[in-house]
Amino acid sequence: MTDKILGNNQVNVYGEVVSTFSYSHEVYGEGFYMLQLSVKRLSKVYDIIPLMISERLIDVTKDYRGCYLEASGQFRSYNRHEENRNRLVLSVFVRDVHIDDVEQGSEKPNYIFLDGYLCKPPVYRKTPLGREIADLLLAVNRPYGKSDYIPCI
Repeated sequence: MTDKILGNNQVNVYGEVVSTFSYSHEVYGEGFYMLQLSVKRLSKVYDIIPLMISERLIDVTKDYRGCYLEASGQFRSYNRHEENRNRLVLSVFVRDVHIDDVEQGSEKPNYIFLDGYLCKPPVYRKTPLGREIADLLLAVNRPYGKSDYIPCI
C-alpha cells in the first residue's frame, strides 16, 4: 500500500539555483530548508520552483547560487496561516539531489506524475490571450492519512 501511495506523486526537476537556503522548520531534530530553482520550460520560459530540502541531503551552509541542481521527490502542499487567512504553499519535497558546477543537462527531463482525485468540478475559463483552459484541484494521498492539494491548469 505504501508503494502505491509513494508512487502516486513523483517529481523530477533540473535547473539553476537562484537563492540561498532559508530555514523552514524542524521535525524530530531534522532541519528543513527552502531553496529556489530556476527551471527552463520547453518554450524557453523559466519558472522559479521552490524546493524543500533536508539538511541531511545537502550542506545547507554553502551557497549554491549559479550551480545546477537535479532534484527528485514529491510535490507537496500545506496551509500557511497568515493573519486572518490561509495560504496554500506549494513546493517540491526533495528526496534525492545531485549538484553540478556547470550545466550538464539532465538525463531525465523535468516531469511530474500525480495520481489523485478531483476535489471539485473543473472550472472552465478563457485566458486574456483567448486560450480555453480548465482549473482543477487535485487531492493526492500520502501516508498516515494526509493528502496534498495541488491546483492544476
